[in-house]
Amino acid sequence: LERAVKLTNEPPTGLNANLRRGFAFFNKEDFEERDAKVKAILFGLCHFHAIMLERKKFGPMGYNMMYPFSVGDLRDSASVLYNYLENNQSAKIPWADLRYIFGEVMY
Repeated sequence: LERAVKLTNEPPTGLNANLRRGFAFFNKEDFEERDAKVKAILFGLCHFHAIMLERKKFGPMGYNMMYPFSVGDLRDSASVLYNYLENNQSAKIPWADLRYIFGEVMY
């Protein structure tokens, strides 16, 4: 075990670096074919994810209990976003629903 190579995948430090890492996760072609509204919401979701990762450095002051947020949380949230907006064909974006889904359920 002492001679083994140990790898970790820690999020980068800083809000800008976390935001870039969140966007780098998505396929460029998949992102470009989305509607402008979905792109804007996805940017907000990546920003929210980056803020959640930055809050971890404050320890108990940032959260009641520690949770290891990862790119998987962002991926699942984007999948929920795509499915929810696909099933909701109205022209108006359901902001209250999305805020509850991402802010309360997913994160």
